[in-house]
Amino acid sequence: TVQTHAHWLLRGFLFKQWKKRFLLLTAEGSLLVCHHASAPPDQLVLLQSSCEAIVEGREILDLPKLPAGGSRDCCFALILTHDKYLLLLTDTPADCRSDIKNDFGKLHRAFTRMLSLV
Repeated sequence: TVQTHAHWLLRGFLFKQWKKRFLLLTAEGSLLVCHHASAPPDQLVLLQSSCEAIVEGREILDLPKLPAGGSRDCCFALILTHDKYLLLLTDTPADCRSDIKNDFGKLHRAFTRMLSLV
């Protein structure tokens, strides 16, 4: 199954800006970042091999300026390998907690358990 989430994602090389993107989370642990729900992915993140941690907004010390209406309670980061990260912003704090606990968190915990068995 694929779960679709619409979030703000911090993007850019030199000048980082918040962009509204659709995230498709697969049961296999892939995260596809798309411009809109039916678009092909711009980015593929293999969470099972590259996500080291999930960090809530209140734990991010150098959080960049959020878009209008955004709050630290709506933000979380996927800490990836090679000093990379994805900074995500949900519409509400409840959405953020749900994503961390139910969607991204479940996958991350499952893959962490699998790696510890190897």
